[in-house]
Amino acid sequence: MDKSSRSIIGGIAGLFVAVFLGLSACKEKAPVPKPKTYLRPNFPEHSYTNTSVKHPCFSYRFDLNSYYSVGASAYNQSRAFFYFNQRLITPFNARQIIELGPFNGRLELFSFVFPSRDSLNRLINFSNDLVDEDKIKADSINFSRFLDPEHRIFGTFYKLYGNVANNFRFHITDSVHRFVLGNVMLDCPPNYDSLQPSLDYIKEDLDRFLTSFRWNP
Repeated sequence: MDKSSRSIIGGIAGLFVAVFLGLSACKEKAPVPKPKTYLRPNFPEHSYTNTSVKHPCFSYRFDLNSYYSVGASAYNQSRAFFYFNQRLITPFNARQIIELGPFNGRLELFSFVFPSRDSLNRLINFSNDLVDEDKIKADSINFSRFLDPEHRIFGTFYKLYGNVANNFRFHITDSVHRFVLGNVMLDCPPNYDSLQPSLDYIKEDLDRFLTSFRWNP
């Protein structure tokens, strides 16, 4: 093959390479999916009314968000709680529902009267067991204890992160004979990312609830 033929073949090969590279450069890159974003709803400003709940066993009061309301009560019944697929039928002295207004959910408050220190320990362990049940699906959990000896307020608050049925649980006791078990239930599928703005709002109200909680004489 003479020199001129080799030059022609080399030119043609170079042309094919240039065309191939040009076509490759023109191809659109595969779209990269963007993470989901959720718009923050326009929630009302927090405002509170001191509210008293009276039951035959005992009564208490607390600051309640003005957009929430005191719902139904029940006395001396039983409630089925679930602990690692076990159905626990637990009697209570009173059950109080707090309707969470625009959030389509409720705060459940269960009142127990206990006769002895051993009974108190069992109630605290029961509260912790319910948190352990939710921890299976939780990404993480934070807890804080609150102590107010002057007003006989002792308890623990739990916040669970992730797609769990209950993102908030707590218990309060006077350590003598009164015990309140609380949890928040929202009537929607558990999706922490989309619910986080609502949960942040509710968390502020729960903080106010706990710091203002008092036993009635």
